[in-house]
Amino acid sequence: MALDYALLDVFADAPFQGTQIPVVKLEGVDTSDASKMAIASEFQQTETVFIEPGKDMPVSVFNGKGQQLFGAHTILAASFVAHEMGLAKDEGAFASFLFRQNQQLIESFIDTGNSTSGSIQFARVLTPTIDRYTPEIPRLAAALNIDEKHISFSKYKPMVVSVDTPTLIIPVTKPEHVLAASLNAERWADLFGGVYTSELFLFAPGTITGSSEFHGRLLNPNLPRDVFPPIGNVMPEFIAYLAEQQDTAAGTHTLSIDRGSPDTRKSILHAEFDKKPGKEVKCRIGGNVIKMGVGELLYS
Repeated sequence: MALDYALLDVFADAPFQGTQIPVVKLEGVDTSDASKMAIASEFQQTETVFIEPGKDMPVSVFNGKGQQLFGAHTILAASFVAHEMGLAKDEGAFASFLFRQNQQLIESFIDTGNSTSGSIQFARVLTPTIDRYTPEIPRLAAALNIDEKHISFSKYKPMVVSVDTPTLIIPVTKPEHVLAASLNAERWADLFGGVYTSELFLFAPGTITGSSEFHGRLLNPNLPRDVFPPIGNVMPEFIAYLAEQQDTAAGTHTLSIDRGSPDTRKSILHAEFDKKPGKEVKCRIGGNVIKMGVGELLYS
């Protein structure tokens, strides 16, 4: 039985930008996890979304290694196609769709005005774990192959933040230093015993697209040097990091951050968060989704 799928560019302000996410529609098809892993491997993208109408949890995310948690880019992709399939709730000027992950509900909101592109936002409540102990800046700089004077700026210092995945967040002075960073495997292995994560998120004030306040990049020891992977999965950690800063006043804050390099696909992510003393951080993360194409998988 053939399976329909859509190919979406997520967090993209123009076609052929953002993160490519395939979404496979499993209508009337019972597909095993092993089959989903095989299909995800066939697409050769970072992750593939599967939508199975009629199930209690109709959306799942897989790559070739197994099932994955929902990230910002897969939430947007799934929401777009769920609305197309009539699974989202009509709210008038927009539609909403509900995800469940680790006993937490995540609600997305879909602009219904266009069938081939649209703005989608989702809401989360963050209960982060913060660890201010990180390796000394000279050791971090050596592990990242950058000068130590380029790490930290203004009020921002390195910090480990965990919402979904523990992430070492490292502020860097300029986007060009974020782009130039690469992991020194030997130096990083020396640090790893004192840092309980293999995920690093570098960010700097400024933009490579001309449309954001920050530039960000994910690094980990398993990635090739010149790869710029999607950053949507660490947005909850980044927002929690910003909210944790003493100079971040109570109230609602908005921000945008881009990802990529001058020679690669670029993404722009938008977010806002509410900081209240003694309260959990409430945030909204969103961006644009463009439907690039549709097709059929002839073997399932």
